[in-house]
Amino acid sequence: MSGFGRRLSLLIAAAFGIFAYSNVYYFLANLLGSRGVSPQAAGVAVSLFYVATTVFRPAGGWLVEGFGLRPTLVGSALVAFAGSVGIALAGANLSLVFACRILMGLGYSAFIVAFTAYQNLFVPPERRGFAFALMTAGSMVPHVSVIPLADWLIRHGHIAAYLSLSPLMALFCAALGISFGKVSLARGASRKEAWGSYRELFSLAPVRALLGSMFLLSLTDSMVLCVGALLVPQGLVPSAFLVSSAVAALAVRIATLHFVDRIPRPRIAAPSFGLMALAMALLSLVRSNAGAALCGAMFGLGVGMGFPAHLAMVGDMTPERLRPKATAMVWFAMDSGWAVTPFVFGLLSPVFGNGAAFGGFAALMLLGAAGAWRFLWSPVLADEKPAIPFWRFPRER
Repeated sequence: MSGFGRRLSLLIAAAFGIFAYSNVYYFLANLLGSRGVSPQAAGVAVSLFYVATTVFRPAGGWLVEGFGLRPTLVGSALVAFAGSVGIALAGANLSLVFACRILMGLGYSAFIVAFTAYQNLFVPPERRGFAFALMTAGSMVPHVSVIPLADWLIRHGHIAAYLSLSPLMALFCAALGISFGKVSLARGASRKEAWGSYRELFSLAPVRALLGSMFLLSLTDSMVLCVGALLVPQGLVPSAFLVSSAVAALAVRIATLHFVDRIPRPRIAAPSFGLMALAMALLSLVRSNAGAALCGAMFGLGVGMGFPAHLAMVGDMTPERLRPKATAMVWFAMDSGWAVTPFVFGLLSPVFGNGAAFGGFAALMLLGAAGAWRFLWSPVLADEKPAIPFWRFPRER
């Protein structure tokens, strides 16, 4: 296997492992509820992981800069392992559950920043979109493998086996971190000179556009957290949407592996989450599982293109010395939406009803996609056109 092929295989495996690690806990609230924990406390336990993940993203960039990629990958995976083992042993002890969920979020956050920074640093520009499409395809595989297994284990009372899945995935990630090998990154007179500053990063207009666009994509993507509240009261099955979405996202990433490298990636950004928002607006109107599945497929098409395009643009729009910070901030923008959307939906749904709140939020995101195209990406594309022919972007960066 070529050096590029080996690196890419490790990245795909790492994406599978770390997303399987976190997605297993989609069922944590159900498990805690069966142990007598109140819905409010169970909700806090679920949320703490995402809060810790979001807050720790910038620190993940500092860890990569200060300690290197392999130590960050291995160390963060071991922290994630410790947190998941603690959850398995905590039972209904809420203090321990809360602490371990925070620990899990810290490890998960740093691991993702490290392996995404690796990809943006070492994958050549002409293959970056291809690589991110495959990596993000790997992140979808748990939805059709590990998550159904976790669901089956819980429903059949195999709680110990269910709780062992996440620690096993964390150890798998640690082993992958060792396999990445020792990597030397930026060199310079000082660490600050070698890596640049956040002031330099935020001075780049394309980076500001990327962060704004990623936040809007995140607000749209995180609407999946509210799909159950929308569909279950209507007697519909949320998995009709969720499985269809995952299959469509996986299929489009595999079917269009080179497409993201053949057109300017900013052209993909706003239309992708615009399609996702349109799917969610239609979902608020459907009254059948078949309709939900069709909306899920549409949503998955947007996810399948938008997410790898945004991640690949980190490498397109920043010099190497700024990429760990840029990677951390793009993931921070992505995480922020997942913290905002459930909160907003929780405020709006008692006032307007689930359907109107969900559809209204989706319509707002659709307007956001139009605004992102006009005010964020049009100036970036205008700046690129004189220097980079459409058919050569981004090979000559």
